[in-house]
Amino acid sequence: MTMFGEAGTGPRFSGPLLRAVGSFAFVMLCGIVGPIFLVCYFVFDLPETGWMLWTGLGLTVLDVLIGLGVASLTYRGRARAERLRATGVRGVAEVLSVGQTAVQINDEPLMSLRLRIGGPDVVPFEVGTRKVIPHYRQPLLYRRRLAVLVDAETQEFEIDWDATEKLVMGDGAGGVVVGPTNSGGRSAADRLASLDELRASGVLTDDEYRRARQRIVDEL
Repeated sequence: MTMFGEAGTGPRFSGPLLRAVGSFAFVMLCGIVGPIFLVCYFVFDLPETGWMLWTGLGLTVLDVLIGLGVASLTYRGRARAERLRATGVRGVAEVLSVGQTAVQINDEPLMSLRLRIGGPDVVPFEVGTRKVIPHYRQPLLYRRRLAVLVDAETQEFEIDWDATEKLVMGDGAGGVVVGPTNSGGRSAADRLASLDELRASGVLTDDEYRRARQRIVDEL
């Protein structure tokens, strides 16, 4: 798949990388004041505009540093989510506590959660975490059970909101939403192709790729 989503031999750009680039571009757009000062300084080239040079340089450097930080966080978060969708096992998180942090990101609240996570292939463990929870998802927290995808070895996890809706409606069997972890209605061939792309982009290690591939093969 090429950068334009068409089959071919062009360069591949992973979803996490594209999202990180988008985050960086957004931060730079919001911080456009610095470059504007620089443009004004070089266009007008007047003695009284000298302050624009240093102010523009300072603001631009600060914007770049903030943009790189946001892009790095975005990339790691998206890469982890894709890795868990590809290699994680199903589990259920019991919500032990929910708290507010008074912090909002993109107008959505950052909430403090205490969870007990377990499942047929997951040794139960408790974890405290902070996650941005969209307003329309928050009622699900108070049903006290969330469907999650878990890396049983590292205990990393990701909330599967679509599966959670089925879980709280009683569609999950034995407390765990049934069905393949990451099928989404796709064929095994499509899922294997996605795994190949994730490994090629560096999101999956060779060991994670082999485990995920074997799980898909076992479902056939």
